[in-house]
Amino acid sequence: NDQRTHIHTNPISKLNLLLMRKLLISLAPILSFSNPAVSLSNGISRRIFSFSTVATTSGIMSASSTSPTSKKAKTSSEPKPLIVAVIGYTGGVGTCLLSAMDKIGLKPHALVRSSTMTIDGVEVPVNFAELGNRLLEAAESQGGTPVIADVTASADVQNEYKNWLSRGISVATANKGIFAGEEAKYQELLDSVVPPAKLLHEATVGAGLPILGSILALKASSHTIVKVEGVLSGTLAYVLGAVAGGKMTLSEAVTNAKDLGYTEPDPRMDLNGMDVARKAVILARLSGLTGIELDKLDIESLVPKALEECSVDDFMSGLSAYDKDFAARVATVEESGSRLHYAAKVDVDKKLVSVGPMACEASHPFNSAGPDNLIAITTNFYTRPLVVQGAGAGGDVTATGVLVDILLCRER
Repeated sequence: NDQRTHIHTNPISKLNLLLMRKLLISLAPILSFSNPAVSLSNGISRRIFSFSTVATTSGIMSASSTSPTSKKAKTSSEPKPLIVAVIGYTGGVGTCLLSAMDKIGLKPHALVRSSTMTIDGVEVPVNFAELGNRLLEAAESQGGTPVIADVTASADVQNEYKNWLSRGISVATANKGIFAGEEAKYQELLDSVVPPAKLLHEATVGAGLPILGSILALKASSHTIVKVEGVLSGTLAYVLGAVAGGKMTLSEAVTNAKDLGYTEPDPRMDLNGMDVARKAVILARLSGLTGIELDKLDIESLVPKALEECSVDDFMSGLSAYDKDFAARVATVEESGSRLHYAAKVDVDKKLVSVGPMACEASHPFNSAGPDNLIAITTNFYTRPLVVQGAGAGGDVTATGVLVDILLCRER
């Protein structure tokens, strides 16, 4: 009686098959598959797929299902080696990315940090133009594909994206900045991509979860996105879960979350909802909405206005004054059989994006999210939402999200 389609459970959905096909295609060169194919059971029948792919500037690959005997010599062409520069390799996600790359035998060509970069074992001052030159030289000499992986939060690095993309260098990034920033600059960035370069940023929403790829794959396969709803903050999921049923007060839940290391050093950075709002902008734009700007969104912060500008200590000690009002709000929602979640909602039909506490009836997918990130995607075909759920934060899962994007940049 489940009213949802889960991307992470059986039976395997058509979209899940599409994503698995895309991943197999990208992994095939590393796994030494000269003829990538997979046998999958959907509980009713067994299908054998073989695939041909066409890379696009949006990073989407089109997959076609053919009979095993219809493959031509074209699909057995050798993949080009990846020439990868990792920017931000000393950070938490960066170290995890290098570890993940090492596990699959992918060696970085260049390593870049804030002041220096190492290329071919030689450390020199950072020069982003020269980095691009060196990647292109290596790609030409080795017949490879140049890719820059950005795992920083630096605006300076993102300012270089257009230069790299316009020269045919792909970018795989976890940096949300420009994708949630001013729409005009975002569109300029998209327009700067010169094939075969690709601009991929799966890890900007939900870390390694296949959220953005799912939306793009749905659109590419003739779905119309109707609505996207998401629990996109593990911190806020914990806090709202802790206050449910009166188990804790708001101030107790925030204090516990801070003590457990779930929040930023200043918990207001989580509670103000701005990180969720940035992700909502990205989801809205990929879903097809235009005119969406972060500073114009309807965002409800959980930080009382009187505590917005004070010190962290004063905020933590003063939050208890708002426990009673927040508990009453939670109780009112729960009296009707619903549950309060902090979420983003992109209503494509109504062209509305909202971020804040959302009252969800008992059957809503959010009620099974727990501490996870969870995205529910409703389309003209998936009138019962397709659900993507899992860990939405952490160095390892974010790194694997970036790594999949790197692999999708591979050319043949």
